[in-house]
Amino acid sequence: MKTFKEYTRDYKKEYKKFQSSPERIKYRAELVKYNRDKGTYGNGDGKDASHKNGKIVGFEKESKNRGRKEKSRLKGSIREDVSKNDLDQVEKYADKLFAAVGIDVEFTRHFLDRVNDERNKKPINTAELIRLFRLTYKKYGKKIPKMGPDAQAVIKDMDKDINMPFVLTIDKSGMLDLVAKTIMRKKDFKTSNPILNV
Repeated sequence: MKTFKEYTRDYKKEYKKFQSSPERIKYRAELVKYNRDKGTYGNGDGKDASHKNGKIVGFEKESKNRGRKEKSRLKGSIREDVSKNDLDQVEKYADKLFAAVGIDVEFTRHFLDRVNDERNKKPINTAELIRLFRLTYKKYGKKIPKMGPDAQAVIKDMDKDINMPFVLTIDKSGMLDLVAKTIMRKKDFKTSNPILNV
């Protein structure tokens, strides 16, 4: 049989584990919700919230602190992987490459949104974009201009599972534009357009 001292030591150890566990956090959130629904204002920590100018001060204080903690915890982990400025640099690089075959590279606004989309699982970075254009030019640099205006295709990076649908258009100056419509990291990307594997 355990002594009282051993029991207390074991209890404290378990309690510390419980304090930082996801179950405790979930339990606390449920308790706060339950109290709110029932019209009582305890926030699960033994301290009752007080009313001040029609506001529930305890909840307000707790939510502010939780927000600060959340921001500090996530600081640096959520960031825009490819900025507009980064994309402009990639465009300059691609323009220099494709200028030799009379093509100007353009990106749509949707492209910037999609390059930073969380559905990509692993974020797409500028190095991967540069690699995609370099390999495309090397393999299909002479073939793409022959496709002519209004032609559509998908450039697919086989190693990185990056898919970039594009359309060829003629701009006001009469130059052929390769307009990158969107981009996504997806293994089994389906399309009815031709696929240019790189």
